Amino acid sequence: MARFPFGIPNSWYVVAYSHELAPGELRKLAYFDRELVLFRGEGGEVAVLDAFCPHLGAHLGVGGRVVEETLRCPFHGWRWGRDGVCREIPYAKRIPASARIDAFPVVERNGMIFVWYHADGEAPSFEIPIVSGWDEPGWLASWLTWEWTVKTHPQEMAENGIDWPHFDRVHQMPVPDDRSCEFREGSFLWQVGGTKPLTHLEGEDQLTMHGENWGLGFSWLRQAGNYDTVVATGLTPIDGETTHVRMGVIARIGDVAEADVREEIRTYMAEHAVFAEQDFAIWENKKFRARPGLCEEDGPIADYRRWAAQFYSPSTAMRTGASS
Repeated sequence: MARFPFGIPNSWYVVAYSHELAPGELRKLAYFDRELVLFRGEGGEVAVLDAFCPHLGAHLGVGGRVVEETLRCPFHGWRWGRDGVCREIPYAKRIPASARIDAFPVVERNGMIFVWYHADGEAPSFEIPIVSGWDEPGWLASWLTWEWTVKTHPQEMAENGIDWPHFDRVHQMPVPDDRSCEFREGSFLWQVGGTKPLTHLEGEDQLTMHGENWGLGFSWLRQAGNYDTVVATGLTPIDGETTHVRMGVIARIGDVAEADVREEIRTYMAEHAVFAEQDFAIWENKKFRARPGLCEEDGPIADYRRWAAQFYSPSTAMRTGASS
């Protein structure tokens, strides 16, 4: 029986960093419980299509090639545009009107490639913001990155940020007195502050974190401690119970040369990676409770679940715990 009953949320998801895909390149993807192909046209624009050619089913990511702004099938040479429309059949006089393949909305922002997933194929209901600090003078010019594959669901992971009592038990960080959250359409804002013991370095770090979650697939937080940093996290479902996590970090460096501080900042931010990893064993072994037995001191979990319900179809939302 599934541990998480609600399926894949309708959200924007990170599927690659921009630097990982050069013009003319393609990549196989396995997300949303299906196979996809990501490619960048020779002019630089990015697209994501269903992996299997609708003609006779060849996998476009195995032997396919980018030709100008299209993806050419390795089997019969049919060429597919970024919008999923067939642009050429090399041996045919005309292209059938039905020659289309599923294409997903894509946006490239903050040095990341985002794909919009909706269970019913509906258009995006919100936009991904430009992250503070990205591509600004005095900041690292590219992300320091960490990645994990975790046997859990994005809704479970995002819920963690407002589950304040677990900070003490799991992260050895006292339950923050400085804490708040605000739920909005498409996003929620949160803030916590407190002292965190360091694992890789001596002493403690006094942290203040201001974050925004956009949908159930992307969040960013500004962290003020020994460094002023921005942490951007993508939570991309591989299937209904497995999530690919990407964590990227940039930091304010002022006039210092990036090469002189990059590894020092990576060592410092390894602490944030540890902070994330401390939850993995619990996430991978827990079961979702639609009606949890909450006490007054628990965080705003019920409010969070009502907010999360907007990212599912009405039938699925009934199973997210939105009425808790």
